[in-house]
Amino acid sequence: MKPLAKASGDVLDALTAGLDVGGARKIDNGSYMAVHVDRLSAGTYSVAHYFKQNGDLVCDPDGVFLKTAAGWLPVTLQLATGHYTVAVELDGNDKPTGWRPRQYRELHAFAAMWMRNIRDQQGGIAKILPSK
Repeated sequence: MKPLAKASGDVLDALTAGLDVGGARKIDNGSYMAVHVDRLSAGTYSVAHYFKQNGDLVCDPDGVFLKTAAGWLPVTLQLATGHYTVAVELDGNDKPTGWRPRQYRELHAFAAMWMRNIRDQQGGIAKILPSK
């Protein structure tokens, strides 16, 4: 499995910087849609956009990413249409136990575009990084 390119990894590094397990943040620099980031476990993070529909918050999209020594791997993607894709299967310790090559290629391409859009919409990496 090829990790995401450095540019996408840089965006994910900025989005997730300093988050502890169970931690979350919302980044909204006056862009089209705020970005919500949650640290799910030692190595997995959720990145999502939300909108309101009939008073309920709906995620679209919601992606889970795994941080590894080699870089970032896209694991799952959920869309508001109900579409849910699993590209990488993980055990309870965030270790990949299997993967689906076609789904992985699709999520890899989507994640590259999405991270580029997040960077551009939020005003660049410097504005995404949490203030100290």
